[in-house]
Amino acid sequence: MPVGLCYYTFTHLAPGYDGYDLMNLAKEQGLTGAEFPPDGCLPDLSEQSLSKARQYASDHGLFLIADGGIVEDEMLRRLIPAAHALGTPVLRVILSGILGGDRRPLAGKWDQHLDSCIEILKGVLPLAKEYGVSIAIENHSDATSRDLLKLCETLNSEYIGITLDTGNVLSVLEEPIGYATRLMPFLKNVHLKDYTIHPTEEGYRIARCALGKGVVDFPGLMEVIDRHHPDITKTIELGAVHARHVRMLMDDYWAEFPDRIFSDMLPHQRLFWDHVRPREEDWRTPHEREETDDVLAAYETREFQESVSYLKEIGLV
Repeated sequence: MPVGLCYYTFTHLAPGYDGYDLMNLAKEQGLTGAEFPPDGCLPDLSEQSLSKARQYASDHGLFLIADGGIVEDEMLRRLIPAAHALGTPVLRVILSGILGGDRRPLAGKWDQHLDSCIEILKGVLPLAKEYGVSIAIENHSDATSRDLLKLCETLNSEYIGITLDTGNVLSVLEEPIGYATRLMPFLKNVHLKDYTIHPTEEGYRIARCALGKGVVDFPGLMEVIDRHHPDITKTIELGAVHARHVRMLMDDYWAEFPDRIFSDMLPHQRLFWDHVRPREEDWRTPHEREETDDVLAAYETREFQESVSYLKEIGLV
């Protein structure tokens, strides 16, 4: 199974890791790939730097995935050739910096923003085709499955697809298997992430945890995905050291979402009520408790190692 390590698994430790550190750490843990932003994890984007990293990955039997930022023309035109030089068929990008499904900063403008991203992507499709690199848009706590379905169907290209983040679907009141199923033809890459759910007066928080400690049914989800994409790349991407607050009980939370009938939300509601934690439980990570550097480093290392152990238990690694 192609399972690797994503740079964004680490926050406190991340500044000390470059692309080679990530590749070495993945190899040490029995993983088969690494995902990282070339801009921050390699000395530069010169042909020499990219070819050296590509060769190092090949020598160690590792796949690579390149990470970009929010969809915009300059970034895409710079990183599509870089991804090709790295030997990766996928460049992961995001639509916005929205977290917790909170589209209120884009009040009245979400559809316009989505259409603008579609136009930018349309403009770089010839370049993506030239280099053989697929642009894989992640559901970064902002996009519903129907948003991404619209994007993929509108662009209608083998060089446009989705990076499925298995935990982020909870930010838009969907559940992972249904979300993945709706987007199955377009999946290019998977971020393995898990969350615990904690109720609040305004909705709920989703808090970071090691894989297998939260609400995501990884065996069920991977069975569905691997049936259609047995060789799809997957990376451990724990991220989110600060909990995402999904304010589903606030009227204005829904302003930028199309109306839904309640039956469409039943899978999410079943997951929510099956897994919601006691209100008094402390959901904070050590980062949110402002612990010492040693505690933060140990926490991030432990959660990564626990995640690898869990994936081995269920046969993904």
